[in-house]
Amino acid sequence: MADNYVLLVEGKDDDSVFFHLARHHQIQDQITIRKKDGFSLLVGDLDVELDASGLERLGIVVDADVDLNARWQSVRDRLLSCAYHNLPAALTPEGVLIEEPDRPTVGVWIMPDNTGSGMLEDFVRSLVPNDDLLWERAENCVNEIPVQARRFSSMSKAYIHTWLAWQEEPGTLMGSAINQHYLDADAPTALQFISWIRRLFDL
Repeated sequence: MADNYVLLVEGKDDDSVFFHLARHHQIQDQITIRKKDGFSLLVGDLDVELDASGLERLGIVVDADVDLNARWQSVRDRLLSCAYHNLPAALTPEGVLIEEPDRPTVGVWIMPDNTGSGMLEDFVRSLVPNDDLLWERAENCVNEIPVQARRFSSMSKAYIHTWLAWQEEPGTLMGSAINQHYLDADAPTALQFISWIRRLFDL
C-alpha cells in the first residue's frame, strides 16, 4: 500500500467496511487505511499525520453523530490550525476536497452522507438491498423492545446488527458482509463514497 495516500478512520469497524468496499472496487492496494481510537484522537493527530514524510493526500472519515454541522466545524477548526485556509464554510453531499499550496491534499467525508446526522451504521444500512425481506422485520423487532429493557443506546447499531444476525452466517461483521454480498457494494451511497475516494486520491 502507498503510505503517501492515507485514509484516516475512527475505528476497526470503519477500517473493515472501507477495506472491503475498496477491495470490491479494486482500489484497496492504492491507499493505506489507518484506524484511530475515536474522533478525538483522529483530529488530535492531524498535525502529525499531515506532516508525515512523503504524504501527498489524506482522507478524513468521521461520523456526524447527532450534529453534522458541529462535527464539520470541529474538523474545519483543526485543519485551520494545521495551516489550511481554503476551507469551504459548509459540506457538500459529494464530500470535501481541500487543496493548499505546499501542503498535502485533504478530503473530508462525514458519515453517513455529508447531509445529516448519523454514523457508519447508517451508511451500511444504505447498502442493504432494496428488496431485502428481513430489514423491516429487524427494525420492527428492535422497535418492539420496551425502552426500559433496552441495553443499547444506538438504534442504528441495533438495527444493522440484528439484521446481520439473521444472515446465512449469523453475526457476520459489517465489512465481511460486503465480501459475502449480503450488502450491495454498488449501492448509490457506496458509489458516491467511492467517487469521493477516487477524486481525492486521483485514482
